[in-house]
Amino acid sequence: MDKQKFLKKLGANIARVRKSKGYSQDKIYLLAGFSRGTMSKIENGLVDPKISTLAKIAEVIDVPISKLLQP
Repeated sequence: MDKQKFLKKLGANIARVRKSKGYSQDKIYLLAGFSRGTMSKIENGLVDPKISTLAKIAEVIDVPISKLLQP
């Protein structure tokens, strides 16, 4: 899988898990400490997030990072 496809899939998975937990993008970015734009770009596969960013997202929505990386 090429990088762009991976990032799109990762972003879609983050959005799916976030929504299943009942969180808005706004709540995630406020609790995780980054901007609204960053959260949107991650979910749209437009940026390659650092592992620390993924860890913050996972912590806020109370899932292991591996859950965000699952297909």
